[in-house]
Amino acid sequence: MIFDTFSTSFKDGLSGLYSEAYFAEVFQREWHRMLREQDALSVIIIHPHLNISNENDQLSFKLIADSVGSSTKRATDIVCRFQSNEIAIGLFNLNSEGTEVIVNRILAAIEPQLSELLPNIDISIGALNVHPSNAINIADVFERAEELADLAELKGKNAYEIDYLH
Repeated sequence: MIFDTFSTSFKDGLSGLYSEAYFAEVFQREWHRMLREQDALSVIIIHPHLNISNENDQLSFKLIADSVGSSTKRATDIVCRFQSNEIAIGLFNLNSEGTEVIVNRILAAIEPQLSELLPNIDISIGALNVHPSNAINIADVFERAEELADLAELKGKNAYEIDYLH
């Protein structure tokens, strides 16, 4: 019984992904670990182009969230529902090439559902690979990943944009 209550504090009810608050806590801890280890991490923002207040779109969001969640394989990867209608991913100890591999894996997992079950929905993905430093504000990293997702949207259906901050 106590574990059911505990689970709800760090999981999002709609998507089943981690909550944004839990994600922020883990991300900040991992940011400082990457800073100590002088290793890179990536932030990925996924914009599913849907209206989360619509009941059918909520189901679509859940299907997309399930695909994204199954696309991240490592124990340190963390995926959350972000700003109500987005998905954020934190990938730690990952270089720029690995970031692109993960983005392509996500697209490969999502595209069958988008083409068969959700043909009127598309996504855009922004990814930023970064070497943490004291000169970089964590909020700026997420803002840049959001900008990259917006740029990806301009490229067309199910597109992505990746940048590197080293």
